[in-house]
Amino acid sequence: MEAEALDYQNVVDEALKLLYSQHHRLMSRLYPGAVAALSLEQLRQGPLGQVLRRLALVAQGKLSENRERTLEAIELVLQMLFWAPGAEDYSVPRSFWETDLGRLLSQAKFRAYEPGELVSIGSAAQQLGVTRPTIYRWMDERKLEYVRDEMSGRTFVVREGVEELKRQQESV
Repeated sequence: MEAEALDYQNVVDEALKLLYSQHHRLMSRLYPGAVAALSLEQLRQGPLGQVLRRLALVAQGKLSENRERTLEAIELVLQMLFWAPGAEDYSVPRSFWETDLGRLLSQAKFRAYEPGELVSIGSAAQQLGVTRPTIYRWMDERKLEYVRDEMSGRTFVVREGVEELKRQQESV
């Protein structure tokens, strides 16, 4: 487990350095005098560093916390990474989930749910009367919330979202 903690610390550090470099680049163009150099240790102690560390602990199963708090933290990280200035929304490329940070966030999100709150992709497709590719498209469009268990490699859809779409289909 210690090796995992070290790996997650490296993932957290790389994410902090990436976001800091983006921030530094933007701020140095807006107002160079406002940019103070921060050390990695300062970044770790900052709000985002603390959020990423907490998510790493959740992903490892060392911390159990309120689902909403975990999901809000994941959303914050995704927005910081993928929401471009001036854009109305953001999109997470599917390939992101294959990165170390993507896997960390995936596992934290997976641990935020109880097993009974999740259904397989095939089951979701069957319940909604659509194909598996349609489920994947809805996942990409954020129409269906999903989680990936990095330990098993399986992807699940949140049951509540499937039930909501089913109710919408039935009311049409």
